[in-house]
Amino acid sequence: MPSVSQTTTLIVSAMAEEMAVLRARLAGATAVTVPGGKVRDTVSGRLGSQPVVLATTGDGARNAREGIAALLAAVPAGHLLVLGISGGLTADLREGDVVVATRVLDEAAGTSVAAPGPAMEAVARASGARPAAVVTARHIADSVAEKRRLSELAGAPTSVVDLETAGYVAAAQGTGLSWTVLRAVSDTADQALPALLNRARDEGGAVRRGSVVRGLLGDPGALPALMSLRRRLKLCAEALARAATAVVTGGALPAANAFVSPLPGTKDRPEAKLLPGAPQT
Repeated sequence: MPSVSQTTTLIVSAMAEEMAVLRARLAGATAVTVPGGKVRDTVSGRLGSQPVVLATTGDGARNAREGIAALLAAVPAGHLLVLGISGGLTADLREGDVVVATRVLDEAAGTSVAAPGPAMEAVARASGARPAAVVTARHIADSVAEKRRLSELAGAPTSVVDLETAGYVAAAQGTGLSWTVLRAVSDTADQALPALLNRARDEGGAVRRGSVVRGLLGDPGALPALMSLRRRLKLCAEALARAATAVVTGGALPAANAFVSPLPGTKDRPEAKLLPGAPQT
């Protein structure tokens, strides 16, 4: 494996398309093999003078959990930077806007964990990202009504939704690794997505591309919306690359996180909160 250390930033996304623009900026890119076969297309290199490892786990909650576990076992990094697209839940967000997570809510687990305030504020200053709550939902938020429901769950002035962030953050918290989340808005609060995307997901939550193609045979009217989403994904990848480069090369990310606290799961871990209605276990 190429040289990596605790000064290295591990940058993770669910899909290669989210990382494509940033990867093109990488100097000295060298392939990294992650044992277990859960993560592919992993490379080490530098952004400016800063060492980084870029990796994609695959989309969906299961791929995120398994991929980040394999990466953290194989890559001795000092910080985790999560990148990816998200759906906007509040009316103040527009396509291509980048947000930095102030809090990550896991709808399935019913938990919420706050990002370290000083680190988050430094990232916001360096990148221009807007502070926002990030909701990791059980399903793709494909309707305006569902986005409204998740916005109410977030209870924040600005919020976005995705499918993977909570899994990444839980793994980082479990190992004491500092973390930051940058998400770019691919669809706004008033934009619906084709329902076939949820129908095309597998049991682990990943969207099966072949199922989407087959779904279009029965729902050809969804094609323009999917093509528009693809265009917006490229816009988001460019915005994420700019933001990530700014925070990594500008020294905004901590090498170690004095503010990290574990997600709840037992009564002696009070730092994070259970969402309203979650099981009190």
